[in-house]
Amino acid sequence: MKVNSVSGQIDTKDLGRTLMHEHIIAANHTMCRMFPDWYDHDEFIDRACRLIARAKRSGVRTIVDMTPFQLGRDARVLREVAEKAEMQIIACTGYHWFEDLCLIDKGSEFLAERLIKDIEVGMEGTDIKASLIKCATDRPGMSDFAKRLLKAAVIAHKATGAPLSTHTASPQGAAEQMAFFEAEGVDPKRVIIGHVGDTDDVSFLESVARRGFNIGHDRFGVDRRHPNMLSSEKRAETVAALCRAGYLKQIVMSHDAACFLDYWEGRENMGNPWQSTRQSDPEKIEFQFAFICETAAGWLKQMGLTQRELDTILIDTPRRIFESRTEACDEK
Repeated sequence: MKVNSVSGQIDTKDLGRTLMHEHIIAANHTMCRMFPDWYDHDEFIDRACRLIARAKRSGVRTIVDMTPFQLGRDARVLREVAEKAEMQIIACTGYHWFEDLCLIDKGSEFLAERLIKDIEVGMEGTDIKASLIKCATDRPGMSDFAKRLLKAAVIAHKATGAPLSTHTASPQGAAEQMAFFEAEGVDPKRVIIGHVGDTDDVSFLESVARRGFNIGHDRFGVDRRHPNMLSSEKRAETVAALCRAGYLKQIVMSHDAACFLDYWEGRENMGNPWQSTRQSDPEKIEFQFAFICETAAGWLKQMGLTQRELDTILIDTPRRIFESRTEACDEK
């Protein structure tokens, strides 16, 4: 079965170790246009290639970029990085949770048309096609605006078969998302509830899996940069507990890392984000695309997981999620 990467179609059997929630570049389009020094393109490409080379050495073969347009997705940059770094990169379409002026008065059907075009025609005036749909809620309670964005994602999902992957900020938000998808008749095995691994409440995570959804353990290493986040050691413990409980095949792992991210919500006084980024050595920073393979995999093996079980999480489950698109189209 085939899936679209930013460099063209690839066979799902060739995905290999796949990180299901990362960011190559998140640089605000308006700031880049107004201030040409917001970041240095050539220097960024070199940095991205160095970070990806480290991931390749650790065994990563595919990176899924989960950057929607509001966070600064750039399809041309994604393709340039993929080709120069020789990495398979898969892009998403979708909407983040921000109440952007260009979105707040739009209906779900219209918004869904944009997503379908990204998947079936190409993004940003190119022939680079998205292969999954991001949707997001962040604040407690499901606002009418959030429901419209999620409804647009569901419409596009049903029209194209592309899997859904979410951003959520709390167990409450995850529960609201799952209830919404269930009410809309979405098959939960085609949905990743993203960032739900931020909690160490194993009983809650088990309830997510029992309902059939995939669990996004997708912020490994983030505590190395942001110590207030759940520790990566604790994340590994919850993955091991879920595997012992029989939910091995419903887990995906990733980092939510970026080669360049020009914001971090909740932090103040970051200063110049590009200068802060370029001063860090890709070979020395811990929070990057190789952390799982370099570090967390060793912990999980000490906790009893076998290499075969790790391969299920990093290879088999991502492949199954992308192959579900073909299954969905066959059902139509």
